[in-house]
Amino acid sequence: MKRLILAISFVAGVFIFQGCATDAYVTTQPAYVEVVRPPQPAADYIWIDGDWYWRGGHYEHRPGYWSALRQGRVYAPGYWRQGDRGYHWMRGHWR
Repeated sequence: MKRLILAISFVAGVFIFQGCATDAYVTTQPAYVEVVRPPQPAADYIWIDGDWYWRGGHYEHRPGYWSALRQGRVYAPGYWRQGDRGYHWMRGHWR
């Protein structure tokens, strides 16, 4: 029974933490970060621009990288979405 309660608590904690981490707003978008791209590793790779993640009460930049193309999928880049509470980073993803 203790294990079940511990497992449920852990899963609930993960969901709560993820909810807090993805609901971060700022009043202004962070400054553009200039990144030097390394050489393309192969012709079937695309550059994925860096993105932003919430850490310690502010957004931090994560550099871009080369990624192999995924058959039948396209990459939708991340962007800043403005709303009533400020700006929120919408992460890029494959679709």
